[in-house]
Amino acid sequence: MTYTLYGRPWSGSIAVEFVLEELAIPHQRALVTGYREAIEPASFAEINPLRQVPALVSDDGAVMTESAAIAMLLAQRHGDGRLLPESGSAEEAEHLRWMFYLAATVYPTSMQIFHPENYTDEPDHHASIVARTWVVLNQQWQVLSQALDGGLYLVGGKLTVADVYLSMFALWFAKMPEIVDHAPMRAFREHHLARDPIARVIARHESGDWV
Repeated sequence: MTYTLYGRPWSGSIAVEFVLEELAIPHQRALVTGYREAIEPASFAEINPLRQVPALVSDDGAVMTESAAIAMLLAQRHGDGRLLPESGSAEEAEHLRWMFYLAATVYPTSMQIFHPENYTDEPDHHASIVARTWVVLNQQWQVLSQALDGGLYLVGGKLTVADVYLSMFALWFAKMPEIVDHAPMRAFREHHLARDPIARVIARHESGDWV
């Protein structure tokens, strides 16, 4: 099975790209630019009515959206499950916890930094939304740093899709001086962003030749 990943450089689609590269899954990339009503190509709205990336389309035409869901699906379908804990294990429950924590807690909080206009009709409120969000995001980030407990993996002492997904946030937040750079997370970032699959994706984004 092959896929088309709809996304843009440095966006949430990079997490899916990390998983595709990690598992050597055949795919092509399709660039989507703009935001909301200004999305290009306009036909992307037929793939995802919310006009958000990423979206993954398989060669049978099936569409999948939501970065964490896509990452989990790919890990289930490919790589003989090597990015997933054993089914029914305590590690599987822990893995689900952190995947949902990243997708439902950290991700939407970080979006308040990037798009405060989504959370108020008053432009004068943007600065206060962002200021408060830094406080909340640092609290959430500290929870993850503590969960690493000096190790390099979130679950079971081995690489899982949760680590690959967390790598996206580690990449983003490394460029934000407002985020406290806790030692466990710094070690995690330095290790995972240097691994060959992740490094190849980052190099592609830095090159400007993304598609």
